[in-house]
Amino acid sequence: MFVSVQFSIYPLREMHLSPAINEAVDILKSFGLEVIVGSMSSVTYGESEIVFKAFQKVYDEVALNSHVVLIMTLSNACPVPTKGPAQKKNKGK
Repeated sequence: MFVSVQFSIYPLREMHLSPAINEAVDILKSFGLEVIVGSMSSVTYGESEIVFKAFQKVYDEVALNSHVVLIMTLSNACPVPTKGPAQKKNKGK
């Protein structure tokens, strides 16, 4: 199933938030997911099996270095950018 995820990651008690966010984005990209980074949240999309595995790794890896809060909104109905190859694959379903 194709899903989109809006997510925010908050490392707690850290002076700088960027290292944890960058690590999360790098992990998601290593799973072949495109990530659209925003100022308060980011969006990614793909097959649910890959997305769930990727976020499991994100949480496990980021939580090794700091206390963290990960907020995810997952949907199989929200629109995703039309430029992604997976979107074209699912067109008409």
